Amino acid sequence: MRFRSLLLLGVVALIAGSLGGTVLLVAAVLHASARTEIAADLSRGRDAFLELKAQRDARRRSETRVVAEEPRLKAVVATEDVSQETTFGVAYELRKAVGSDLFLLTDGDGRLLADVLDPTAQGYDLKEIPLVAAALVQGESSAVWTQGARVYEVEARRLSFGATAVGVLVLGDELDDAEADRVARVTGCEAVVLQGGVPAAASRSLPGSRESLGSALGGISAAEAAAPVEVLIGGARHLALWAPMPGVQQGVDVRLVMLRSLDQALLPAVTISRRLYGFALLSLAAGVILAVLLSKRLSRPLDALVDLTRQLAAGALDARTVLAGPVEVQVLGQAMNRMAGELEASREALVAKERLEQELEISTRIQTSILPRSFDVDGLEVAAQMITAAEVGGDYMDVIPARGGTWIAIGDVAGHGLRSGLVMIMLQSAVSALAREQPLSPPSELLRAVNRVLYDNIRNRLGNDEHVTLTLLRYRRDGLFTFAGAHEEILVYRAATGKCELIPTPGPWVGAIEDIGAVTVDSRLQLEDGDVMVLYTDGITEARNEAGKLYGLDPLVAAIEAHGAEPVDRIRDEILVGVAEWAVTPEDDVTLLVMRYRSPQTRLA
Repeated sequence: MRFRSLLLLGVVALIAGSLGGTVLLVAAVLHASARTEIAADLSRGRDAFLELKAQRDARRRSETRVVAEEPRLKAVVATEDVSQETTFGVAYELRKAVGSDLFLLTDGDGRLLADVLDPTAQGYDLKEIPLVAAALVQGESSAVWTQGARVYEVEARRLSFGATAVGVLVLGDELDDAEADRVARVTGCEAVVLQGGVPAAASRSLPGSRESLGSALGGISAAEAAAPVEVLIGGARHLALWAPMPGVQQGVDVRLVMLRSLDQALLPAVTISRRLYGFALLSLAAGVILAVLLSKRLSRPLDALVDLTRQLAAGALDARTVLAGPVEVQVLGQAMNRMAGELEASREALVAKERLEQELEISTRIQTSILPRSFDVDGLEVAAQMITAAEVGGDYMDVIPARGGTWIAIGDVAGHGLRSGLVMIMLQSAVSALAREQPLSPPSELLRAVNRVLYDNIRNRLGNDEHVTLTLLRYRRDGLFTFAGAHEEILVYRAATGKCELIPTPGPWVGAIEDIGAVTVDSRLQLEDGDVMVLYTDGITEARNEAGKLYGLDPLVAAIEAHGAEPVDRIRDEILVGVAEWAVTPEDDVTLLVMRYRSPQTRLA
């Protein structure tokens, strides 16, 4: 026999055996699973019915207690010369108010005074009924009553006038089809209440007549129904689970049956089985065709791999082979495609790396080229430094001498890279121009103008959503600083106490909204002789160590308080050394500005 024939027979036999066994096994598992799920649903439905009954009993018990305290009810029961019509009228009105189906009144000896279902009934001795007897002795009692083919859930409560029992109140609700439908909606299972083998209440979604339903369920014994039993109702298969009805008097046959349609539950399994059989036939046909074509196609993937190696050798790194053939050949093809992709990605990464290095070099040059070359401010000893990170951020710092004082600015542009550098250039240009043009204006006014410029440039021209945290300070020779704008807290070392104060910088971000006038205010800060002000960016407080922990404010404050009396250059260096020891490789720009105020008297001395 030829190789092609052997391969065809082997593939067909393997596919037919595997698919046939799989389909049969799946069908059996689905049928068993469906029955198991129905049994679990019936058990949960039975428990839910009993829980709902307990809720109804509790509600009825509460209503009975309320009605039993009704003064009119006690009056007609305790008064001997009240007419039967009056008693019935009171009972009828209370029954309407409560909405119960059953409403009975007895006197203290258990004789019937009124029955709203039978206006003529009176004088019957009910004290032999266990429910009434229990209520007279214990105060209240609940039970299940039957009347013909009807089943009632009832609650009885003793009526007392002082310490004297003057009667018994009995309230009851009929278990009817509407209640069975409610149980079906809540549990997902149909419910039937049998009274003497006859349905007293049944979910109206069940097929067939009540007679056929009674015939199908009435003959099930308690022993048989301890587990789900298959029954035929209206020509459809169902699983039934029986449960005793709590509160039923001895000798009365009232029981609960929970039902689920077996045919409906098995319908998905039958549909899946049919589809699996169809899929098996299609797979078998495909297997035959595959076996015929396999021998012809074995050599084609190898030829494609050889062709791929020639293209790669010629420098066509974007060439790829189509994966086909046996798994081993496909794995080899995947490896060669991956190798070609890695070579192409390496070339692209090299180009991108060179482009990024050029961008970072430009950004760094922009950021550092506009820093002040000197800090010659009358009355201030100034030391500052900016350390750019590997990925350039957007830190901004400036000291601008102007008429009437000096303007000091510190900020941080959100984001990194060349775009943040461009925004920072815009910020520096706007602040510098406004500070020189309007040197006596309050910082809040300059900040509003800067915001309008940056908002238009960032949102409308760059088409970006970045923003800037910026604090502008105007310094006067008497040590008064007026400032506005939100940035990091200002740290002030008081020479008199040796302690640092944290000054908040209230205000909005710059460039985030078009008009910040309503939320921008000026604040004032007075420095005394020898006091030190420290301005910084979040590259210091948010520096992370190898464990990912932030540097925070506490070490910064501690360093300032430890060296606050030393020269400003030493304070700056000690802070930066501490940050460098905490975070060896900074992830963000680090900017620091340290200023000590010297009063005119000190300078003259």
